[in-house]
Amino acid sequence: MQTTSAIYKSLLHNPLAEKEIKAVIAGATYGHDKIVSARVSGALFESFSIGNTASRELDIEIVPQGTIPRQAKIQLYLRMVLRDDTGAVTQSSEWIPKGEFFFSTRSTDKATGWMTVTAFDAMLKSEEDWINESYSETNFPMAASAAVADIAQRMGVEVDSRTSLSTAFTVAYPIGDSGSKTMREVLAEIAVANAGNWIITDAGKLLLVPLNSIPAETNYLVTEYGYAITFCGTRILING
Repeated sequence: MQTTSAIYKSLLHNPLAEKEIKAVIAGATYGHDKIVSARVSGALFESFSIGNTASRELDIEIVPQGTIPRQAKIQLYLRMVLRDDTGAVTQSSEWIPKGEFFFSTRSTDKATGWMTVTAFDAMLKSEEDWINESYSETNFPMAASAAVADIAQRMGVEVDSRTSLSTAFTVAYPIGDSGSKTMREVLAEIAVANAGNWIITDAGKLLLVPLNSIPAETNYLVTEYGYAITFCGTRILING
C-alpha cells in the first residue's frame, strides 16, 4: 500500500479529475505530450493459487527522444489532475511510482516516428540459473530469508521490508531432475511454502504477498471512485 496525500485522495474521488502518467526512460522524461498510449498488465493471483512469480508487462507507445539504449529502464508514474476548459492543469497531486520496467522489444513506425515498446519488470531477471561457480553445496540448506536476499541481489532489486517468511522452511541445494533450478523456480518453491505469491512492487522491490493478506475491505462493493455502495445505509459484502 502506497502513502498518498490528501490532495491525491480528494482528486481520486472527484469524477471530474483525470489520471495523468509520465515515464522516465534512460534518464529522459516523457510527459503527456510524448506518450501516445500505455497499458500495464499482469495478475498477482491466478485463480487464487500460490507459488506464482508474477511479472508485469508494460506496452507503451512514445515519441522517442534521442537514442534509447537496449534494455533501458522505464520508470512509470501517475498523478491526478484537474483541468480547465482550455486543458490547462488547475490542480494536481504528487507523482506516484507505478512500476519499473525494462525494454524487451521495440519497433518504430516509419510514418509517425512513434516507437512501440514492450517491457517487463525485474521478475524476468529471475529466469537465470541461481547456482554458478561462486556457490558451494556447503552453503545449503539455506534459510529462506537468506536465499531470497541473495536472489534479490542477483536480480538487482531490494527485498520489500513487508516480506515475512517462515523459518520452518529451508532451501536445499537447487538442483532438480532437469539440472540447475532458476531463481524463479526457487522463489516459486519458497512462495508455496509460505502460501503466497511474489511480485515486483511499484517501487521496484521484491515482495511476497500471502494469499490470506487480501483485506476484508476488498470484499465490499464500491463505485469506480472508491465510494461505498450501500443498501438502506448498510454496506454490501460479497461472499465467496
